[in-house]
Amino acid sequence: MSPAALACTGDPLLDQLLAECSSFTLVPLHCERAADALPELEARRPALVFVSPALGDVRPLLRVEGVRICWLAEGPGPDPPEGVEALRAERLSPQLIDAWVRRPRDAAPASGLPSPPPLPRAQDGPGAPPPAPARDKPQKLVQSAPLPAGQTPPDAGGPAPPAVLQPAWKRAPGAAVPPPARREPPVPRQGPTTPQAPTAGGAAPAQPVRRLPQPSAPGGVQTPAPRPVIRVVRQQVVALWGGKPGGGRSTLAVALADLLARSGELRVCTVDLNPYNSSLAALMGREQEVSSWVQLGEAFDRGQPLPADGLRWVTSNWALVSGPDGRPDLVSRLSPESVAWLVDGLRSQFDYIILDAEARPGPIREAAARLAHLVLVTVACDYPDVLDTARGFEAAVEQGWLDRSRCRLVLSRWLDNPYLTPGEVADCFGLPVSAILPHSPEAVLHAVGQGHPVTRSQAKDAEPVRQAVAQLLGVVAPAVAAAGSADGRAGAGSPWLGWLSR
Repeated sequence: MSPAALACTGDPLLDQLLAECSSFTLVPLHCERAADALPELEARRPALVFVSPALGDVRPLLRVEGVRICWLAEGPGPDPPEGVEALRAERLSPQLIDAWVRRPRDAAPASGLPSPPPLPRAQDGPGAPPPAPARDKPQKLVQSAPLPAGQTPPDAGGPAPPAVLQPAWKRAPGAAVPPPARREPPVPRQGPTTPQAPTAGGAAPAQPVRRLPQPSAPGGVQTPAPRPVIRVVRQQVVALWGGKPGGGRSTLAVALADLLARSGELRVCTVDLNPYNSSLAALMGREQEVSSWVQLGEAFDRGQPLPADGLRWVTSNWALVSGPDGRPDLVSRLSPESVAWLVDGLRSQFDYIILDAEARPGPIREAAARLAHLVLVTVACDYPDVLDTARGFEAAVEQGWLDRSRCRLVLSRWLDNPYLTPGEVADCFGLPVSAILPHSPEAVLHAVGQGHPVTRSQAKDAEPVRQAVAQLLGVVAPAVAAAGSADGRAGAGSPWLGWLSR
């Protein structure tokens, strides 16, 4: 008989993923705070409870005994509280979750990412011997530090501190003393979330742990900005990947972010990772503003969390991270490590993160593709660009930092001609064509001159581009596209006309 499991993730998309698992009987529960799940948890007493970083503080759930709590997370991010088991992978799947449920409690989780050491069992008290070291990872028993004055040694009958078994991967080379007992966050990547202390009586905090940063006014004065009521969805990282510069990736990133932000329910952030040809700020008419990497680079060098003043807010739920724009001091701070640190910080604040990496091959483009859940491979209507991009794509697939299951093919700035057809390009990449963005330079230039995305242009020749981006939205965010289509069908005219004009 399958064990009962409660889905208390605060994430409808993750609940849908759990519903496809076969190793347990799922009881879905839609909540955004752990305190809301306590009555149902105490009444049903399921064997498993699934939570996620999208939920508020999960510590109240630890008060219920006899329940196994699993923290589901994709990619790097914050660690779960002590006492909560973690299943972390680059991309969660029903098969991966089922394998985790069926494994023994003390077995290592099936995950593509390094996991923390297993949590101590309840029967392992302070006097219990440490677990035996694994054969494939030699370990060494480190002697505990001298006891402070006034405490008795273990053989004198007093409380004995447990022996510390430090694995080799957690010990610096040549270190003679063990690291601190508390678990340190990854260095240099740190998320912006700050733990919130429980209130008196163990009640859950009144406000969620996550806070959206407020935009800064001139002079550094914080001005409050209204925030819409936002539903929680699983964070999605989308990266644009292509061949030669000028292929329309930045225009596509801004247009796609505009449609996501105009849904009114999502938090979106576009990130410019082009060190020398930074164009996202220019497309929005904000090229005169100070680059985000002035604040981000300083925070990363100091090992601090993501600063709020590093974001340039376009609307109340759409933020922009502008690029270094060729400044040598800022370009030097753009590295794979800083990109990973930045994405980790944005994960706790935004639902969709769109990475616009540089066109040329290099560690920045590779880091963006590795961190992305979905990679939009763009190619222009140019035979040399098709061949060069296809060669780079196949090399990335062979090297393992790209795979076809995460990639979608987008034909950008496309002109129909009998010599190069979409079907031939699809055969060249081994991917179906997800969207075709027509070549409309006048519509794009007109939108740039107005300082807004092409999806907001009222020019007649911009209509095909708007429809193509709306089609791509159905690939990136199917739930948002379905909601927009439903709103459009309620009125007269085009299915997208009413939604896009909001």
